[in-house]
Amino acid sequence: MANTITTQPEPVGSGEARPSILRRALHAILGLLALGAISLAIWPSLLEYVPGADIDSFGGTQQFRIIAAVAFATLMLVRFLIRPPREASRRSIVWGQFASQVGGTLTSERRKLGPMGWEGGATVRWTVHGIEANLCSSTDTSGNGHTQYAADVRMSRGFQFQIVHESLITRALFSQQLWEFALSNMKSRAKVPPGAPNPAEGMAFLAEKEILIGDARFDDAFLLKSDGPDLARQSFGDAGVAYALHELNGINKSWHMSLMNTASGAHRLSLAIPGIVLDPQTLEAGRRLIEASIRCCADRGMLASGRTQAA
Repeated sequence: MANTITTQPEPVGSGEARPSILRRALHAILGLLALGAISLAIWPSLLEYVPGADIDSFGGTQQFRIIAAVAFATLMLVRFLIRPPREASRRSIVWGQFASQVGGTLTSERRKLGPMGWEGGATVRWTVHGIEANLCSSTDTSGNGHTQYAADVRMSRGFQFQIVHESLITRALFSQQLWEFALSNMKSRAKVPPGAPNPAEGMAFLAEKEILIGDARFDDAFLLKSDGPDLARQSFGDAGVAYALHELNGINKSWHMSLMNTASGAHRLSLAIPGIVLDPQTLEAGRRLIEASIRCCADRGMLASGRTQAA
């Protein structure tokens, strides 16, 4: 179950800060006492360094060990019960403010292994044009964090696309030769049941040439591939989408945006940015791009009727 987190941190006054300071001090003192107790339980001879202490007054070494161990357990229990509250992380604060601005909710979700690696933790959900969108993060197998906006949409005029900032690296990664080789390898290794769709066929458009939309500024800045060129031109020719895309590209050029089929029959609209984004300007630019894309699809009659669940 997801736990809703307060999205706005409350200011702490001087009257509230004093008990917190005392609790932290007591928590530290109990930790030192517990360390002393466990040390005496392991090395009873340390009692010789305590003025006036005699181990025989405790009933001998074995009895003293038991008393010290019980004292250690008691101190640790009390220390646990009075532990100071954990401070909100910077991500919880920044993403909480983002959730308030978009009229959404910030939740903490269980970590699970997904397509992007370990997913879960802080997640913001909000609604755009009747469609649920979310902001979440993932960690890949190399330990690198990624921030992702996503929404599952049902299309009446379905198509797929992949778009990135154009550079030498992205040109190499999206080259026809590379994808022809990769898809050929996928087809030869895939064991697809009779009648089931072949994943490689759904990605065949990546082995085609990039699409130009006829806007020189756009075509010079981005590398776009799609299995529906006309619908892709309509989407990225939209003034709101183009403006939001250029805005994000001016802040961060490592993003990757896609619209792809899923096994459920819906299309997943996704925007991924490397790293855990804590900059409010970047968070807002990503939100505007996702929302502009959803509104464009709705305005141009590309969406099927009915609400769609968040990714």
